[in-house]
Amino acid sequence: MSNTAQTAIDLWHFFHGRARDFSKQPALSTPKGEITFNELFKLAERTAITLAKAGTKEGSVVALALPNTLAFVPVFLALCKLSITVALVSLKYGESELCAIQNGIMPCGFLTTSSLADEFHRKFNFAQTETRKISIAARGESLEFLPMTPPVTPSNFNAKMPAQNGMRLIKITSGSTGVPKGIALSAQNIAVEAENVVKTLTLTPDDRILAVVPLFHSYGFDLGVLAMLYSGATLLLRETFVPRQTFAELSNQRATVFLGVPSMYRFFLETNLLPGPELSHIRYLLSCTAPLHPDLISTFNEKYHVPICQHYGSSETGAITTHVPAAVLNRPTSVGMPMKNVEVKIWDDCDHELPAGVEGEVVVKSGAVACGYAMGQQNSSSPFRDGSFRTGDLGCVDLAGFLYLHGRKDQIINVGGLKVSPQEVVKVLESFPAVREAAVLGVKSAMNEEMVYATVTLRHPTTEKDILTFCRTKLAEYKIPRRIEIREALPRGPSGKIKLSSQDITPWTESKSNVK
Repeated sequence: MSNTAQTAIDLWHFFHGRARDFSKQPALSTPKGEITFNELFKLAERTAITLAKAGTKEGSVVALALPNTLAFVPVFLALCKLSITVALVSLKYGESELCAIQNGIMPCGFLTTSSLADEFHRKFNFAQTETRKISIAARGESLEFLPMTPPVTPSNFNAKMPAQNGMRLIKITSGSTGVPKGIALSAQNIAVEAENVVKTLTLTPDDRILAVVPLFHSYGFDLGVLAMLYSGATLLLRETFVPRQTFAELSNQRATVFLGVPSMYRFFLETNLLPGPELSHIRYLLSCTAPLHPDLISTFNEKYHVPICQHYGSSETGAITTHVPAAVLNRPTSVGMPMKNVEVKIWDDCDHELPAGVEGEVVVKSGAVACGYAMGQQNSSSPFRDGSFRTGDLGCVDLAGFLYLHGRKDQIINVGGLKVSPQEVVKVLESFPAVREAAVLGVKSAMNEEMVYATVTLRHPTTEKDILTFCRTKLAEYKIPRRIEIREALPRGPSGKIKLSSQDITPWTESKSNVK
């Protein structure tokens, strides 16, 4: 276990101390400009003074709702300096999620950009007081603090929150149910996570991390913000993903690490750039948030001679595994090996460890595992146990230590007593040339029996019948979807993950299905 986990940590001094080793190194780069680590911490100090004047108090919670702008990191550091707990909030949340956040963690206010403040006001009825403008000096960033009522003080703070005094970060996720959860992390959790990521990827000040994934999501925050602060690497921030522009920047900006998702790599393959971009300098092309199809990995490698490395993690655990570039092509269905200082085991339902090759639940143990839930805890038993976390994911580990994921325990479809993994069906659907993306769900029939439903988006025209015919050549009869709905886009949650639920399904009758 890392020594980081053994010592009480003040995050401001922790990151500030590391930054002294690379003070003149570029820290953040956006289309609006670039700042060094020295400038970053000076900017954070000025921002802390402004936030204190705006009424933020030590021990309170501030909901941070910012896009990938230059302001994100200095504001996070400023809140750390003030000993304020930061809650990372998605910009895509609506009124119901914002109400859940207010009731669950009782922030003293929301901090967002001036351009987004009106939108947040429309979504939610903030206190009828003047918003407080906060200027990020000399960088053209204008923020607004939207106070909540009543203001939070230590006396009315939620006493049920885990590690109340040591909690420094709350990651808000929509979870598998769509109801927001707040994962509470201590300063030690954050520091250990930063160290684990940097040591695993062997990041140095020579690295340049290109992030178009949102920093308010655990993937972007841990492998972008924390990795930059701990290693001295430069974080290249972009607010939106534009395939042609982003692909060109991978070459022109000389990025060495790219934080991507499967859909981005599909767009890259469909973007014809002449001349083709030079990617040989890239150390890690990472993919997270959804499974990466082996055909996509091999096709991308054939065209650009760079392997895509699957990364696996969660808000509760931080980074869990990352693929080894040299081993990707030999194990394209694996999500890699455990990060430094992270233990991954496979357990059965009785908490017994299973041998290599046997499927069970993935259990993670490390100093980065969160303290618990600050909000959204279900009535069922907690998945947090003695520094470990039961992920709910099904998988196995091979003899060499590579992890393979097979789906989720709570998403297995029971078709007449036979078990169907949605992930297996998704892989088959996405291997059909005309299908771009797929999602699979178990739904109840008119006879109250569970059956397989799928929805897909297309690269080029095809029919449900053609896709079903293909499925019959790849899947057992009971695994074949009873319905495949073709859509323009798949439903997604605030983090961008595909989130298909029974409410998203278009009603149909059995007579309309092409399945015989």
